[in-house]
Order: sequence, then C-alpha cells, then structure tokens
Amino acid sequence: MKKYFLYIAFLIAIYFTGCDKPGPTELVDDDTYEVEILGKDLDNDEYYSNGYDTSGVVQTNYNYASLISVSGIKVTANGLTTNLSSAQAFIFDRNEPFYSPNNILLGYKTITPGIIRFDNIQARLTNYRVRFKESGNIIDSVLGKKYELFKRHGRIWGDPFTFTYNSQIDFSFTAFLGGQQSNFQIQTPQEVNGSIRLVNVNERKFRAELNWNAEFTNNFYIVIGGIKIANENVFPFYKLKTKDDGKLNIPKSLFENIPVNRFNKIAISFVRQYGKVVQGINNDIYVSSQSIHTIIVDFP
Repeated sequence: MKKYFLYIAFLIAIYFTGCDKPGPTELVDDDTYEVEILGKDLDNDEYYSNGYDTSGVVQTNYNYASLISVSGIKVTANGLTTNLSSAQAFIFDRNEPFYSPNNILLGYKTITPGIIRFDNIQARLTNYRVRFKESGNIIDSVLGKKYELFKRHGRIWGDPFTFTYNSQIDFSFTAFLGGQQSNFQIQTPQEVNGSIRLVNVNERKFRAELNWNAEFTNNFYIVIGGIKIANENVFPFYKLKTKDDGKLNIPKSLFENIPVNRFNKIAISFVRQYGKVVQGINNDIYVSSQSIHTIIVDFP
C-alpha cells in the first residue's frame, strides 16, 4: 500500500502549488500549454514536500484558513488500474506558522474544532506531517491533525466513502463549542480517462502523445513526474496547464533532463479540477474537487 500513498501524495497536493507563490513559467508551442517547474533540486526539494508528505495531501495554498479537497483517482500501471477515493480537510492556525531551517514556510499548525462529514460520513483525524532536510538528515514533523477519508475500491477495508463524478458531495462541519454548523455541496467534475503513446523512442529520447476524453473545462492540468529507483518516491517535475480539448503533444525536451540513473519510471497525471471559495462559519474556505488519471510507464 505504501506506493499508493506515494502516488496520491504526488497526485493531489500539487493542485494548490503556485496559488501562493507561482513558480517560474514559460509559454511553449504557441500557447498550447504553459509550463510550471515544480521540482528543481532533486536532492532537497522532495524533502520540502513539493506540497506533499508520505501519507497523503499537504496543501500549499496558505491564502485561506481552511482547505478542503475531494478526489477521484485512478492509477494505471502494468496494464492494471486501481481506483481510489479521497477526501481531506485542513483547518490552519494562522498564528502558528512552521518554517524550515532555511526559513521556507512549510505550513501552519492545524486545529480540529469540530466534526467534519463528507456525504454524512464522519472523517477520521490523522496526522498532518511535513518533511524537511536539516544537516543532511530527514526530519518528519507532525503539525497537528487533518480530517481524512480514504478508500481503495475493490478492498473490504477503508472508509465507506466513494467519490462520485459529475455530481455533488455533501460537506458539513459542526463546531464543538456552540454547535454551529456549516453545510454546502461540492461540485465534482466529469471523470477523466487518459492514454499515453511514446513516439520516436531512440536512446531514451522520445516525445509523448497524450489523449483523453475532452470536456472543455476551465481548469485542466498535466503533471509529469518521475519515480525514483532507490525508494519509489514520486518526484513531480512539471505542471502543464492546457486546454481540456482531449489531446496534447509533449516534446522530448521536457523528458531529456530527467536523469535516468535516478528515475526508472515516468508518472503522467491528467487532472480535471473544480475550485472555488466558500464562506465558512468564521473564515473563507478554499474547496477543490478533481478527477485524476495517472499513468505509470517505464523509461523506454
């Protein structure tokens, strides 16, 4: 199961990357897509989360005091597809920032002032972790608790939560003190189904032809990452914002700089996302829902 949590860490958390401080971007191929560089330092960036930890989601949009994310996820590897459903919520204490030794804001400590439910299913409290590197050592810190539901379909264990595509998911928060309630519906996108074809494979130089079922939504992304040989950690390299029109050709230049001596697989994620701001009891909440299809392929 560890590898599925690592894939989820890679898949979900990058959706708020850049909302706080956008990374460097460049327009490529006559505005066909826009590239955001997610990981620049292979030795250090992975330990500053790239927005994630080893257990799941850590959002990096700190403009809002609360974050909610629901996801329908498919991971295809070796011809087999695993379906996953995830729901998470974070309530930050903005008075308790947490910085790395290099003064990088890694997150805020969290609070759990009530009960959260998704589709009337009470979310569990799990540790909200961040990792960072200090004097060559990996430090794993717990900043509090997050609310979470997770299910791997086809297994008898897991939470009884199912992400429903092209629908609504009911969200509710009930405060411990005073019993105040906040309720709203989270709109979910149409399911995305992607495919990848590697073209002109020669001495590990290749381009990729991507296809998916177009829905022409406003927020559609492709995320390109690599899977490390040493530990199977997933490291995101690029986030490509493109039209949800069902096709995209990725040039070989985006793959050439991936060091094949350190990464033996490529992870390409198709992401169709909805996002909006909702007024909560005491603060604004950023709410995100996404359909994700990640395809894992070996380096040719």
